[in-house]
Amino acid sequence: MAVVAVGLWHWLGARPYGRNASHAVPLVAPARLSARGTAAEVKSTQAAPSALASARSAPVTDAVFPMIPAAPMTTPPFEYTDNYLLVGLDRRPFGGGAGLSDTLLVAVFDEPRGALGLISIPRDLWVQIPGHGEDRINTVMNVARRAGEDPLELLGRVIENTLGLPIAHAVAIDIGVLERAVDALGGVTVNVPCPIIDRFLDPRDPTGYRKLDLAAGPVRMDGATAAMYARSRHGRSDFSRARRQQAILVGMRRELAHSGSVLRLPALFSEFEDSLETDLRRVDMLALAQRLLRVDSRRLHGLVLGAEQVSPFFTPDGKAVLRPNAMAIANALDKLFAAPAPGTPEAAATCPKADIALGSG
Repeated sequence: MAVVAVGLWHWLGARPYGRNASHAVPLVAPARLSARGTAAEVKSTQAAPSALASARSAPVTDAVFPMIPAAPMTTPPFEYTDNYLLVGLDRRPFGGGAGLSDTLLVAVFDEPRGALGLISIPRDLWVQIPGHGEDRINTVMNVARRAGEDPLELLGRVIENTLGLPIAHAVAIDIGVLERAVDALGGVTVNVPCPIIDRFLDPRDPTGYRKLDLAAGPVRMDGATAAMYARSRHGRSDFSRARRQQAILVGMRRELAHSGSVLRLPALFSEFEDSLETDLRRVDMLALAQRLLRVDSRRLHGLVLGAEQVSPFFTPDGKAVLRPNAMAIANALDKLFAAPAPGTPEAAATCPKADIALGSG
């Protein structure tokens, strides 16, 4: 029995996630923040300076335009923040995709209120990458890999510099895992605000394509449908896609909470961990999942950094990207815990044509 217990303890304490397994320390310690949110009052809970804090002076080269100053290290009115970066990588079940960080969310736990806020970051946000010039934020992990740096640490540093939110830990997962996870849960129910018709390349289908055809209203989705819904360019807006991604995550959380599937978490992690990159141990991943489930559904909030916080422009070499507005981002973060539930459509938004995105996937 003692041998079994020791073996279980070692299994739970392991960091088995091969692509990031050597990075055993948190990206940055959780920070206690003043309710006033002033930068001077941010205090690390670790004695040693964090990797992100020490990197703020790193040189930035090859600027293609004068950047608006990054959001100052002011913070939303939390007494305590513990922020997790969640990354969806464009690596698909059949081996396609460039591995770009096309889904970017920050989960912000506010312990005193028992609340959780999800912040979606546009993948085309134009950012400073310390030591590497400027590029879209979804390229940061690939930039780090080519340079032999820790991909999640560099991405966390970029997000801190851009949003003023320190990142405690990060989890990156292939989009194919979304399919498998939803199927393992027996499906997920998502409220679809607008009808969508779209199609996606998928060599697993005899035609080479897989069609998405959803009516408005509550829809029960299998894994492939949920993945297409998360990827669809319906409305030609990354902001709408971010809301759909939040809605799927909330739906999966609801399935786990209501179906007793939480008991299957260890088995699920064992099945999917070959597709994970994270600095967390298995026991930390299980604790994070339980922490997510403990949050009252009425205290879930979702924020999408959208048209009010970014502005479109073209770089000199013709890239269509989004420029961050530091003050607008800071103002939006201040209101995070007054935001509606994750995935809530914009008020009074009109539905685009159902097939507007057809052929764009």
